[in-house]
Amino acid sequence: MSESTLFYDGLCVLCNRSISFIINRDKHKRFKIAHQSSSQAAKYESIVLVTKGKTYTHSTAVIKSLILLGGIYKATAILLIIPKIFRDPIYKIIAKNRYRWFGKYQSCPTMPEAWKERIINPNKKP
Repeated sequence: MSESTLFYDGLCVLCNRSISFIINRDKHKRFKIAHQSSSQAAKYESIVLVTKGKTYTHSTAVIKSLILLGGIYKATAILLIIPKIFRDPIYKIIAKNRYRWFGKYQSCPTMPEAWKERIINPNKKP
């Protein structure tokens, strides 16, 4: 399966926990991760999934990420039958309140050493 990249808010506790959830279950190492603040993804004000040349945001990015994990998580595909006009407002309410409800780090936490190969630093020159 092709590689996918998740861009997320590195200061957001909820976002970091969500990334941990995905990376810890990504047995096939399909996902790379990067902080939004260091990328073009920041303009979306959402988690961003880039896979197979397509970019997904908001609720669709979350659902597609779970589908890509495979196994039981593929069952979340059923949520795609709910139109985005209903899913995304719920996502946006959570996103707008994420710091208040879940907390905010003062700086981006250090990722586990085991994730080193999964982290993309767009500011770093090859």
